[in-house]
Amino acid sequence: MPGMQWPFRRKAVPAQLSLNKNFYLSVLSAADTLPPLLQVINPDGSNNAIKGFGAPLTEGANKDILNQPIGPGSYVLTTADKLTVLQMDVFPRNEVPQFQIPQDQTGLAATNLTGEALRRAQDANTLANFLFKGYDPGLYISVQFMLEFVKRFAESSEAVVADPLAETYRMPDRMRASPPMDVRIDFRDVGSIKLVRLPDGLWISTRGLSKFNIPEFEMYGISEELRVPAAEMVVVAAQQVLVGVPMKEGETAFSAESPLEIVRGTRQPSDWGGRSALELRDKGGEGAARGVEAWRRRPK
Repeated sequence: MPGMQWPFRRKAVPAQLSLNKNFYLSVLSAADTLPPLLQVINPDGSNNAIKGFGAPLTEGANKDILNQPIGPGSYVLTTADKLTVLQMDVFPRNEVPQFQIPQDQTGLAATNLTGEALRRAQDANTLANFLFKGYDPGLYISVQFMLEFVKRFAESSEAVVADPLAETYRMPDRMRASPPMDVRIDFRDVGSIKLVRLPDGLWISTRGLSKFNIPEFEMYGISEELRVPAAEMVVVAAQQVLVGVPMKEGETAFSAESPLEIVRGTRQPSDWGGRSALELRDKGGEGAARGVEAWRRRPK
């Protein structure tokens, strides 16, 4: 997205991030047979595999299983330096009835589950969940490892990826934004933007920052005309906090002409499931339309 410079030139500091214990990804595979584990991850990263180590957690399993199609069970996946550890749990889809995709058109559209992604989810006969069991002190490296492994696994298994905390589904070719806003991490890879029509305008919010135990961002009272710049602004805010430019309650941000106040959200607590949020709001106002319009008109 062009023009996504932070306006107040605040110096970045090391991001104080941690990974939420509920941060996981799920892969719904419609393939009849899953690839062998060595085709997805191996020590050399050969044949387009991810570089690292993978092994079954089943007691008594031998190395031969690594060359056989992945079957139901639990597996450990690590980076070459063993600092990042993922657990992959593979189930026949019919054994996990509690995992349900949206059933109505509104829910399907809101989670990007349409077209080929919907077909794969509906035809899936295997579900694989990916959860952190340990991560690198640098954190970004571990997130990159998970994203790359899940992308490769999904590419090899006719799959679509479910991202519960980001409230979205992604096809494998939509797992990584290009070019990235930052090589360490890109919010668009780990989060999404949600738009909801309310009587006073659009409610626009981020989904996915809770993976890192930090508040989400939200705006209210946005017109259809301002939908795109408002969405870009919450992406900017999310990206900045992920790379170490803090935004705190009581501060202001964006256009100096008409800055937005950062206040504690949220007007829609039932929609957040206990997650915290910061609202970007016009000074003395009830929405963010003035601040969004001012930012849209800023010199590029």
